[in-house]
This record gives sequence, C-alpha cells and structure tokens, in this order.
Amino acid sequence: MQGPAPLRGRPPFALPEDSTIDAILSQLPGQLLDGFVRGLVYVAIALGLTIVFGMLRLVNFAHGAFYAIGAYVGLVVAERYGLAAGLIVAPLAVALFAVVFDRVLLRFFYDKEPTAQILVTFGVALVVQESLRLYFGGTTRSFPIPAALSVPVNLGFTQYPAYRLAFAVGIVAIVLLVWLFIQYTSYGLIVRAGIRDRTMVQLLGGNVALASTIVFALGAGLAGLVGAAASPIYSVDPDTGFSFLVPSFVVVVIGGLGSFWGAVIGGLIVGELQSLTTLVLPAASDVVIYVAMALVLLVRPSGLLGESEVIRG
Repeated sequence: MQGPAPLRGRPPFALPEDSTIDAILSQLPGQLLDGFVRGLVYVAIALGLTIVFGMLRLVNFAHGAFYAIGAYVGLVVAERYGLAAGLIVAPLAVALFAVVFDRVLLRFFYDKEPTAQILVTFGVALVVQESLRLYFGGTTRSFPIPAALSVPVNLGFTQYPAYRLAFAVGIVAIVLLVWLFIQYTSYGLIVRAGIRDRTMVQLLGGNVALASTIVFALGAGLAGLVGAAASPIYSVDPDTGFSFLVPSFVVVVIGGLGSFWGAVIGGLIVGELQSLTTLVLPAASDVVIYVAMALVLLVRPSGLLGESEVIRG
C-alpha cells in the first residue's frame, strides 16, 4: 500500500539538493508545521478507530473508506456550493452510510473473531474504493480553496498557507468537542461504561445498541469530515483512504488501543516523524513510523498510554 498522497505541486518547504545545515534549520519551522498538520489528519482518523475499538472491540478496516467517501462527497458539493457546504454535507453523508453499514451488515460481526471483522470491513473498503474509481475515474482531483484561504500568513518565523492554519485550528476544536461529548454527555457515559463492561451496562438498562451505533456514526463522520477538510491540502483519488488508513493504525498502536489521548499523542508523533524525516531523508519517511512503532512496542507492548486510559482523558 502506498503512503499518504503527496501535496499537490512543489511542497512549500521542499529541500534543495545542495542543502546545508543552515538550509535545514531555515526550513525546520515550516516542516514542523507541516508535520503538525499531517499529524492532525492522523489524529482525527485514529480517534474514530480507537473510539470504535474501545466501545465495540471492532477492528474496522473500512475506516479509510469513510475518509475517501468524505473526500469525494466534499469535492462534489464544494464544486457546486462552496467549501463550507462540502464540509457540512460530507460528515453527514458518511455518518449515514456508516449507520446503514452497521445496521445491515456489521452488527452481525461484533461478537465474531477479529479475523472475520477484518475480512468483512476490508472487503467493504475494497468495494468502496473500486466504486469510487469506477464513478470518478482513477485520476487525481483538485479541491477548490476559497481565495481568502489560499494566501500565505506571516507568522513571524515563517510564512504558512492560511488554509492549513485554519484546518489545524478546526481539527483541534473538533478533537476537544469529541472529548467533551464522551466526558460529559449521557451517551458518553454509556460509551465509557460500555468499554469497561458492556454486559453490566445492558443489565442496568443502558441502551448499548443505540450508543454503539452513535459511536460508529461519530467515528465515521469524523473520518468523512477530515477527508473533506484535508483534501484541499492533499490529493484526492480512489486510493486516498488506504493511504491514510495504514499510518492511522500505526498511530493507534503507538498510542495504545482504545486510548483517546493516546491516539492524539500518537498521531502528532507520526506526523512529525514523517515530516522531519522528509526534510533529511525523504526515502525513509514511510519506514520511520514502523520503526517507531516497533520501538514503542518493545518498551510498552500496550502502547504509550495503553488501555488503562481508555476514553478517560
């Protein structure tokens, strides 16, 4: 599988071939920002994965397909009605698709072996990918950016595209909103309790089935939203879901399965590792995250935070 699709055109902080230490240092602030933005993409995708795993114990290989559907729905809507409309419609459409997927097929695999879950979700992901290829073609699509967000912003130490800054602020806000939902709402309480003991919550009258559907739709909608929001930065093609899915699973493993803040920390680590490695050794930018994962598992087999911190903040 290929890594995340590269930025369209020349990267804003591409390193010249005759680079020196001074050149590297001069481009370091921009690379750190690029890594932060890329890391936030992984955070948003990994949060959906880790919340679903924590509540349902489901290994969902269709999560990348949710990202891809969101990217294409956002693209189609944005071309006709503007970027804001695309960012609204994309997560709603993906959440609806996820609810149908959950009710019609996936719920029959909640209690199955992980192998069966992987096979069915991976199969759905392939169907989605090839359906997108059949309808939209295999070429890379461009995503419209409003003129106001297409100019660079002077941050003092570097200039950086306005849209990427807006994207970063938006994803940080969404992560906080998801955490508040899980921490302070009644369904969030059911989610946290269901992670600890699903059967006991059912015996106490908690509607675990409805909470599970809401969690699955929330995770999918989050992936769809980041798919639409990140597409003006990264290219859109039928393989884009798988391109971001694999690093996002690495993020979940590094942070700890089922850990909310582990997904956040892991996503930022992976994003920065890829960005900084691209600065000094581009060929190793995909490999380095797997090396990091192996090192973390050697030291902490349960990940940086592990399951003891599941959804607790």
